[in-house]
Parts: sequence; structure tokens; C-alpha cells
Amino acid sequence: MAAAPSLSGQRGLAQGLERPVDGEKPRDCKGWLSAHRTDGRSYKPASDQAALAALFDLRMARENSPSFDKFWRDVEQLLTGEKQ
Repeated sequence: MAAAPSLSGQRGLAQGLERPVDGEKPRDCKGWLSAHRTDGRSYKPASDQAALAALFDLRMARENSPSFDKFWRDVEQLLTGEKQ
């Protein structure tokens, strides 16, 4: 949800999609995605996840979600062996 604007208008999601004010608090991301679709369908991971992941703005997610940024830094440290 921290990078929701990058998914705006894709896979049935509403145009002008905005992220929640506090992207760390809401739960049920699948429900949130379903609620923001305009095509009447619900979000289905098997058919939607890969396509949305290809569009997902990682930089935006890092800027808007401290937990995602921490995950990113932890993975980066594991891959490079460098302490951040």
C-alpha cells in the first residue's frame, strides 16, 4: 500500500489511487486492493500478484514504509555483506 500510486489504473485498480496516510497501520492488503478495484472483481494473488509486482515502485515503497525500507536494507546487507 506504501506504493499504491504506482499501481494506479492497473489490473482493474482505480485511477488516481492514493496510499493510505499511514501505510504501516492498515491490515488486509488483499482486501484493500479488492476495495480499490473499479472492475467489480476481487484481488486474486495467483493472477494479479506477478503483474502488480512488475509495476510496483520500490523506491516509493521504501520512502513511505519504514518496515519495507528496513527489509530492503537487511536484504541488501545479506547480499553484499556490508553493514549499513
